[in-house]
Amino acid sequence: MFHGYTPAHIVNILLHILGGSAALLAGMLALLSRKGSRLHIRAGRVFIYAYVLIVITAILGIVVFEFRSFLAVATIASAYDVFAGYRALRLRGRRPQAADILASILAMIAPGIFLFAMHVLHKPWSPALTWSVLGGILALSAYDLARLWLPLRWLQRAWLHEHLYKMLAAYIAITATAGATIFPHFQPWSALIPVILGEAATIGFLIFTPLRQPSRSIQ
Repeated sequence: MFHGYTPAHIVNILLHILGGSAALLAGMLALLSRKGSRLHIRAGRVFIYAYVLIVITAILGIVVFEFRSFLAVATIASAYDVFAGYRALRLRGRRPQAADILASILAMIAPGIFLFAMHVLHKPWSPALTWSVLGGILALSAYDLARLWLPLRWLQRAWLHEHLYKMLAAYIAITATAGATIFPHFQPWSALIPVILGEAATIGFLIFTPLRQPSRSIQ
């Protein structure tokens, strides 16, 4: 499995697998537990910590050891999903702050940088997978920037849905990446099927999760 890899590369892969496994388990616990419960909060924290490990090891893998286009684009999108999902929970309907605005701008220009890099480096990439992921991050970052002007009443009602959608998007990203990695000969379907099933589940969660009532102090 690790034939031809350096010891540092092997360690990085093992840490990446550890983070991914922990995120998959913690994410599932967070989804299945009652929202706001102690289990949900603790599972959510483990999910975020595990995702930090995933992103760090993915960046090292891409930059230092072995470039993979799908891993690169999935890392860009999922890192923003987790950050934005966490920030939605922290803001709870308030306007975006400087860190949120900067992250959204970076997320909007990241697809262009990625496509330019693919052109310059002449690396192979899957259009079906890449465009779906890049389209998602563009739409999400555009919405996040639009929160600067959207009515506060709407933001207060929708913040829980934002948190839910973004965290589910991050969870879908790791399942898709795992599918593409474990079953490389079945790409793009080994990654697309988790995305399709995950999006269907996301729609279900959003439909059956009621919007929150805005504060009466918001006009």
